[in-house]
Amino acid sequence: MSESFGLVEQKILEADFFLKAFSNTKRLDYSANYYFSAFVSAARSVTFALQANMNDVEGFLEWYEQARAKLRTDPLAPFFVEVRNDLVHTGKTSLNALPINRLREILFSPDTKNHFMIFPNLNENEDGMVVNAVSASCAYFTSLVSLIYECYETFKSIVDPQWYFTKKNFQSHGKSFDDAIQELGFPPGWASCAPDEEMGWKIIRRQQPPCALNELFQEYLRKQIADPDR
Repeated sequence: MSESFGLVEQKILEADFFLKAFSNTKRLDYSANYYFSAFVSAARSVTFALQANMNDVEGFLEWYEQARAKLRTDPLAPFFVEVRNDLVHTGKTSLNALPINRLREILFSPDTKNHFMIFPNLNENEDGMVVNAVSASCAYFTSLVSLIYECYETFKSIVDPQWYFTKKNFQSHGKSFDDAIQELGFPPGWASCAPDEEMGWKIIRRQQPPCALNELFQEYLRKQIADPDR
């Protein structure tokens, strides 16, 4: 079981925290730039953490290549990579930083809570589009949440303790219920204390934490990682 997947969970929850904080700021709030910068950095580090902690898992590299190719088709992903690079390497932010000839598009906006950015057009000869920065950030983050969900669903018997301690998973590795008991640090004889093996597996799973990201998956995707006993 991948104990380090918790670092991936921490990073995506961190990005969610700063996105929500940024979403609640007004255009002239000094904290808006801080929260936006923190969100972009945390969001970018999600895939770094995913690769660092899953690279040794069998089948991950092949899965990630396909997932990354899919992510590249989302124009927001490379855009936010550039936003993050500018913030980290130059300190320059694209938040509410519009050229003079585009200021009219936001100065007369009735909602002072809106933040804006210039999103480049695919045709380099045309001016970029003025987009709502909060909406764009939420859309980008949703694509990251979807990536993590697909990873979790694909490798749940490795990253989820409840799915790890299933009879099917242990049998796939040539292991038994006795092996699960010993892996948890209990004496081998404790396996005989269970009313029957199936109930024993359920008892073990009840001692394990549920998916830490299900609330996030539900909020952004309307999906959840199923409980193995339901």
